[in-house]
Amino acid sequence: MSQQRHNQNRTAIVYFGPTRQEYLDLVQADDHHHAYLKYIQVPLQAQLTRDKHKPECSDLSRYTVHSQRERRVKGWQGEIETLPICRVKCCACKAVFTVLPSFIPRYRRHDTDCLGKLLEMNLGMGLTQRETATIYEWVNPETGWHPGWIWQLIQWLGLSMPVALLLVRLGLLPPSMSSVMRSFPN
Repeated sequence: MSQQRHNQNRTAIVYFGPTRQEYLDLVQADDHHHAYLKYIQVPLQAQLTRDKHKPECSDLSRYTVHSQRERRVKGWQGEIETLPICRVKCCACKAVFTVLPSFIPRYRRHDTDCLGKLLEMNLGMGLTQRETATIYEWVNPETGWHPGWIWQLIQWLGLSMPVALLLVRLGLLPPSMSSVMRSFPN
């Protein structure tokens, strides 16, 4: 009987600068990814701890580009952009890691700008999922959005980050504990 494969979270999220072009300049440079590898070394060493490598790994500081694939992401206006995503391999243990730019969330089809606007409408402005989906559909009518998708987005984000911290990152004040307690029935 074959042993079942155990998938691990082997993803690193790296900030490449305020614009997508800075990321694309590094990834698409004609220097065999030397500038890209030099840029990501420190973030990878900070994020890819020993438990994400194979147990026999002896050097967590050396990586090489293993492959590159394309990922399609949708923006707020419905525009679809195809972006290259690099996968790097540890030179010591041969574990492969995906390196995502900070504007592409894991397992999502939309960029962070679009997701941020949807969450701000829903969490910050107090709109319901149905109202948020309706507004998004006005902006982008061919998409066919439904409230359930926004609810799934909020659940996904809630598992990743506490809502109070999310509101602070959006520049909004989380509700005080006394106002939360007053909203519960006696």
